[in-house]
Amino acid sequence: MRDYIVDNLRRMVSIHSVSGEDMDEIIEFTSGLLKDIGLETRVVKGDDHAPVIMASHKEKGVCFSGHLDTVPIDDGWTKEHGEIVNGNIYGRGALDMKGPCVSMIAAAKKMVEEDIPFSLIFTTDEEVSMAGAEEVSSEREVTDAPAVVICEPTALLVVTKEKGVYQFEISTEGKNAHASMPEQGDNAVTKMLPILMKIGSKGNIPAGDKLSCCVNVVEGGSATNVIPKLCRAEIDVRFPPKYDEASLMEYLFNDVSEDFKLKTIQYLDPVSIDEKKRCVQTMLDIADTDTWSVPYGTEMVMFSKTNENTFIFGPGAVDSAHKPDEYIELKQLVDIVDIYVEYARAMHGQ
Repeated sequence: MRDYIVDNLRRMVSIHSVSGEDMDEIIEFTSGLLKDIGLETRVVKGDDHAPVIMASHKEKGVCFSGHLDTVPIDDGWTKEHGEIVNGNIYGRGALDMKGPCVSMIAAAKKMVEEDIPFSLIFTTDEEVSMAGAEEVSSEREVTDAPAVVICEPTALLVVTKEKGVYQFEISTEGKNAHASMPEQGDNAVTKMLPILMKIGSKGNIPAGDKLSCCVNVVEGGSATNVIPKLCRAEIDVRFPPKYDEASLMEYLFNDVSEDFKLKTIQYLDPVSIDEKKRCVQTMLDIADTDTWSVPYGTEMVMFSKTNENTFIFGPGAVDSAHKPDEYIELKQLVDIVDIYVEYARAMHGQ
């Protein structure tokens, strides 16, 4: 099993699959792995979402979901993609989340051999929109499943809560002028600064269920000697269930008096599931683990709309996600295979 996971994960992380770019190669490779273990696949395509791979063995089995897209690689890497050091395998997507996807396929191989019903879903736009998950959330593989397991990395803890996501753009507008005569212009960057200071201070040191707020993109100006006419910024907010959309907006903008334009990039509600539910308790018992809540958003928000028995459980610690030298512990990739198989067997017919 370890060799199967290592070989296929190395091949998978070598395939470029950054969100929003061409997914043909990763779709073909993953579909090939599924066909090799005897599954028929279908690829759901649409104008408003990236391709989604779906495969099933029989009906009304547990649905396991993962995503194949990654964030960009960027600079700063000291390890090769696919390199193994001290039991960890490195590469963009090794953790988030091609590694867990390979474990899903390894588990599927066993479930086919043991004739256990299950379904698999692989999306390719989780990092940017989750539109693919939303598109297939009404398919029977989701709605008829006794449980939907989002296989994102959770260090083998059962996640029953995730924060909401609010990503937005703010822009300020001024007037160009020669930098030697600033009084003839209106500096859009200067206008932006107090806005960012106020909004950015709303969640600098999040802990537990507190809100986080990060100013991650700022663009303005065209030349050193030109007063800038435009400035824009992109901000990422993660918020706990105590906020709804109205109270969140009030908290973020109540003390901002400067003029600006606001554009929503993405808004996702926070999600939770009662940990007393049978689908959760069964996983807790089989994995001999505990529950956890996470500060990020996953496709749980999409699948929980049509199946209330949706939670997150996967291998790997999230600490190295979206960073250089991303890695995942091979032991967890291997260990979770039998957990998934046992869980699908236990939940069959429920």
